[in-house]
Amino acid sequence: MVSGQGATLNIWTPDLLKTLAGGRQVTIFDNRGIGYSTDADPEEENTILGYADSTVDLIDALGLEQPDILGWSLGGFITLTLVTSFPEAVNRVVLADTSAGGQGTSAVNLANLNAISTVLLSGQSLPPTYIYPDTEAGNAGLCRLIASQMVMPKDPLTPAQVGLQTPAIEAYLQGPDTSAYAGLQNVTNPLLVIAGTQDQILSVQDDITIVSMVPGASLLQYADSGHAAILQHGATNGAVISAFLDA
Repeated sequence: MVSGQGATLNIWTPDLLKTLAGGRQVTIFDNRGIGYSTDADPEEENTILGYADSTVDLIDALGLEQPDILGWSLGGFITLTLVTSFPEAVNRVVLADTSAGGQGTSAVNLANLNAISTVLLSGQSLPPTYIYPDTEAGNAGLCRLIASQMVMPKDPLTPAQVGLQTPAIEAYLQGPDTSAYAGLQNVTNPLLVIAGTQDQILSVQDDITIVSMVPGASLLQYADSGHAAILQHGATNGAVISAFLDA
């Protein structure tokens, strides 16, 4: 499971993890240079492709044979890049609230992510409405996330670490050579995309674009969710994802 910008392994909610782990081994980790993961190879390029390559290295180090993979937000950038560059490394693919970058990204995304980076680089937390809509369903999801943060292990995160991710994100969204968009039509891995239609960070249109370009891909949309649809409906998504992975 590949997490998003400024997020560490403790972002995943227990209800999602518990449901997924009911029938399979689940591996969560900090992206290279984030949280407990060091930037072990300073020569490795600080790009989304570099992060994807590091994820393949982790898969190999753990001795996993074509595992299924899930990527949320920035984690989706990494996952899509991995799938388009190293398709044989993984089996089934789940994406959540993400983008293919380049021609596949909406113009509003760059402005949104610049604003988010400014907040995170200052050491502050994002306002909850960035990821959860200010509705009854959104507030309930936010409360569950806050409760889960009290039981999940704390993971260190510094503005400097977030700063390492920002240029890679900007380059990916601007593309074309640094995005995954051009490789979408060649993806043969089974693909499920989960999205919140009220996403204020990455437009849901980007998720729709991905599904429209990957043969056989499926899209699950939540009308009551924003950028954290994968977390807001943790148990439900866990069941849907498990059925997809078992198919």
